[in-house]
Amino acid sequence: MTKRIAILAALVAVALTLAGCGFKPPVQWDEAEERAHALEAMGRWATGVEDYNVDAMAGDGILAAGFKLIIKEGSASHEKNAAKLMEELLGDRDNQLGFRKSKAQGGAGYELDFRVNWVINTIDRSSATVNASFEVWETIEDGLGDDVAGHIVDGWWNSDNGTIEVALVRTPNAWKVISMKIVFNAGAASTARALPVLEGLGIGKLRPTL
Repeated sequence: MTKRIAILAALVAVALTLAGCGFKPPVQWDEAEERAHALEAMGRWATGVEDYNVDAMAGDGILAAGFKLIIKEGSASHEKNAAKLMEELLGDRDNQLGFRKSKAQGGAGYELDFRVNWVINTIDRSSATVNASFEVWETIEDGLGDDVAGHIVDGWWNSDNGTIEVALVRTPNAWKVISMKIVFNAGAASTARALPVLEGLGIGKLRPTL
């Protein structure tokens, strides 16, 4: 019995030593499955933009440590880290969610349709790069006013178009965004009110006036 205990103790000691050296079991890898997971992550982010879900746009479940956002519109360029983005999104959350309520609920019945075409460029066991072209369409419950000019289809205003470049890192639980670059096409929705400072992600030009 003593000999068996000694052997077990030795095995435990070896296991602890290996654990201390950072030993980890091999990570499973299925490229097709991971491509689907990466696209699902970006799809949830885009839905978060439509719904103004702050956690889906900038929470720990989607952004990795060291995240950096760059927004370019014409000659203007804005850079933000995760803390700054979260601060801006939270600061406007009550207005945005109120704007999305129906007229009967005291809002404007605002809707944002964020149409994004995601394409994975590269992917491996630890990282991925994803590009996309996008269109932003907006409307409100009682229709757009005369001050909104540009490309309007069936009561929806095509307020912005552009591209997005995303770098993701693979964590044990999810694909997370480490960097994002949003470029708004110069000249798109040129009649819209120019924003000297782009709050949050800069997506959506119909602003809450509640």
